[in-house]
Amino acid sequence: MKALISPNESFTHRWVSSWQQNAVTNDWEPVWSEIADCQRVAQVESTTFEVAPPLNWVDCPDDCVADFWYYKDGSCYVKPEDVSQPE
Repeated sequence: MKALISPNESFTHRWVSSWQQNAVTNDWEPVWSEIADCQRVAQVESTTFEVAPPLNWVDCPDDCVADFWYYKDGSCYVKPEDVSQPE
């Protein structure tokens, strides 16, 4: 499979990686993590076609899904999802 990468659409992906309990209020507060300088996976295809620069095709896993994955440092990765808040 090939992923169409859009270098003009760089972003920082932020998600709730865990929760911590506030010692004073006893409320749960999110702990944020981030991955900086990601590039958008705009499309995924088995057969590529010509695209205008700076768009480009890169190899990706067969289960890669546009907008749910990101590209960084030569590879495609699944975007981490928020961890649910404890009850």
